[in-house]
Amino acid sequence: MLAKIFNRLRNGYMVHHIGVSFTDVSFSTKVLDILWKENLIRGYTKTNEGVITVLLRYYEGAPLCTQLVVLSRPRDRLYLSLLDLSRVSDDFGVLIVSTPKGIMTAEDAVRKGEGGEILAYAA
Repeated sequence: MLAKIFNRLRNGYMVHHIGVSFTDVSFSTKVLDILWKENLIRGYTKTNEGVITVLLRYYEGAPLCTQLVVLSRPRDRLYLSLLDLSRVSDDFGVLIVSTPKGIMTAEDAVRKGEGGEILAYAA
């Protein structure tokens, strides 16, 4: 489901939409919170019917988020230990990691001393 969410966001950025909508998934709000905290989206709203509308962020007409890539797939899971996560550079974007303590960025996972599954990359 993360691939569908990122695909909707990517397509919305490509055609310069103000916002995109999709149905709610259990962890979609956690991923959207990370994207909002990293200033890659303007925000999102959730309705009672289970529809989420995400407001996209642009700077001088260009999308702020240029890459949204799902790294871990059901057949090919990608796990990194705490040591490997600490070696990953923060210069190139935001890694979204699923740890035993929840979904968070790689930087937060290193601070909390956790490794886990690399879900996605956003820049």
